[in-house]
Amino acid sequence: MIASLDELYHSELFFLPVMDENARLVGLEIIATFAAENGAVRMPTELVAPRLSVEEQYCLFVEKLALLETCQHFFIQHKLIAWLNLPPAISDLLLLDSELFSRAARFPFLELAINENYPGLNQGKNNETLANLAM
Repeated sequence: MIASLDELYHSELFFLPVMDENARLVGLEIIATFAAENGAVRMPTELVAPRLSVEEQYCLFVEKLALLETCQHFFIQHKLIAWLNLPPAISDLLLLDSELFSRAARFPFLELAINENYPGLNQGKNNETLANLAM
């Protein structure tokens, strides 16, 4: 995905390993960084995400799903979990877009993760969006 900020940035996806207390691999989180086209600047998603449109967030999420698709046999064979960060805009799209929902749901090893800044997180089970996604 290409994001246009001060200059053009393209996304680069990486796997961040998650280990248990015995140093065994439990799963991998898919993270993104954004690199300037000339390669001189690299920024983490947390700095870029607030400036991304819903369409750009959608493209990044689909890009992550496409990466999962190419690696799905690895996750299944090694019984690993894949985590994707779930921004609020994508939460809403998953509930509205059945094609996107089914595309994500076909990975039995995929877990969607939210961070502590997720809107309405303190509502717990009363957060309608999260409650609907949990079903």
